[in-house]
Amino acid sequence: MIRWCIILFKSLIDYNVYGLKYKMGNIMKNFFLLLALSTTLLFAQETSKWSLYGGVTSMNTSIDESATNLLGSSLGFGYKITDKLSIGMGLSQRGFTGEHGYDEPYCYWDEEDDRICFDIEDDTDKDEGRGNDRPLFDDGEDEWHGEHEISTRYEGVELWMSYTLFDNDNFSLWTGPVYSVLYELTEEVQADDFTESFTEEIEESDYGLMIGATLPIKNKLGMNIGYYHSLDEMEFNNVFIELNLFL
Repeated sequence: MIRWCIILFKSLIDYNVYGLKYKMGNIMKNFFLLLALSTTLLFAQETSKWSLYGGVTSMNTSIDESATNLLGSSLGFGYKITDKLSIGMGLSQRGFTGEHGYDEPYCYWDEEDDRICFDIEDDTDKDEGRGNDRPLFDDGEDEWHGEHEISTRYEGVELWMSYTLFDNDNFSLWTGPVYSVLYELTEEVQADDFTESFTEEIEESDYGLMIGATLPIKNKLGMNIGYYHSLDEMEFNNVFIELNLFL
């Protein structure tokens, strides 16, 4: 099983280094294949080293002081290599929410993948030769909204490794690196009662460090509480709470 994790991790790294094109379907196929293999190996062991986790995440970024938190989710599984070292894989999100006012231009991609830009301050729909043919915030009375909220959400597949710093029957503390392949970006624009969203496929990555603790709840069920900080240019930071089931 460890060999499969290493092969998949190396393929993602090779993509990021050499710029090889991939499809999300292949990533999901590998993810569920890995999950199926882990389930098969489960029943071949007297003492399982596998765990499943899922929870909610409060997401933000450090590059914009005005950004506010956006709620996200996480789901995945882990494998315990030794008493202190574990690896895992899962679906995760990055994101943040920002407020934009009169003096801030905004750009988006339309259904034909044309980049559309406008500036609310000018009270006109500007495209600067980019092919814009509709006013995004026109409310039917030729009036423009003065402020709008934009929620930015990234979907990704992440690989992680954790090392246990401290462990007893009531508490365990761990830390380790995280590497994510981001495959989808969704921006949702809200102004008064107006809402519109735009989704596009992307080929980006994110990496950083996490630190957290696991608290036992009952039998094999525990709770993970942790913090993730990106070391990449977007400087994402996530606070997460997860239920963790040891199989």
